[in-house]
Amino acid sequence: MNTEIMPGAEPYVWQGTNGKGVLLIHGFTGSPSELRELGEQLHRKGYTVEGILLAGHGTDPRNLLKVRAEEWLEQVRQAVLGLRRSCGTVMVIGMSMGGLLTLYAGAELPVDKLVVLSTPIYLYDWRVHFLWLADRLPYWAIPKSPRRIDAPECYNAAYRCMPIAGVHQLVKLLRLVKKQEIPKVRQPVLIIQSRTDHTVRPESAQYIADQVASEHKKLLWVPDARHVMTLFTGRQAIYAAIEAFLEE
Repeated sequence: MNTEIMPGAEPYVWQGTNGKGVLLIHGFTGSPSELRELGEQLHRKGYTVEGILLAGHGTDPRNLLKVRAEEWLEQVRQAVLGLRRSCGTVMVIGMSMGGLLTLYAGAELPVDKLVVLSTPIYLYDWRVHFLWLADRLPYWAIPKSPRRIDAPECYNAAYRCMPIAGVHQLVKLLRLVKKQEIPKVRQPVLIIQSRTDHTVRPESAQYIADQVASEHKKLLWVPDARHVMTLFTGRQAIYAAIEAFLEE
């Protein structure tokens, strides 16, 4: 199986000057590229920035067939602890499934602030409820619609299908975080969601806001954004809101 990293999907680490570290966690079938532009801007402000490549991603979709959610959790744990060794303050920002991993980090690890974007609790795709049936079908992946973006193409390294075995692990992670981790989150958290997201139901964001134990929590509704909101017009306003939250 091909393990060579796709062009643009490489992980990155940029050392900063302000003593603050930011971990960026991408979404399911995506790559660090979808948060790279945000990371570049934060690094210019002095932050140490790390964008991790989750196991099974950024190479060949078949590599997701044998990955377990526990591997993603361990990657996040190691990345947070690594940043903590060099930075006095550590923040985690996650997109979609990366938002679930961000909430896990807040519940279980020494993290100071959290930002979650387009993070699923409730999904629009009815097919996730029939994964048991999908396992009996002769194909191993579900096609994805072509992604039309407004951002430069270099930020759009992603798979064009969803391996069914990987979707099982996403759902497993979602259930774990919803049941066990969200109520344990006490850090300041910024929740960003669009009402026009066709992947994640908007009530997901309200659920997270209602269920975290954080005293300081903000829910930002973004107009007319798609699921991977960092790839579309209006993303600079999102970046500005994130930067302001990190600086508070």
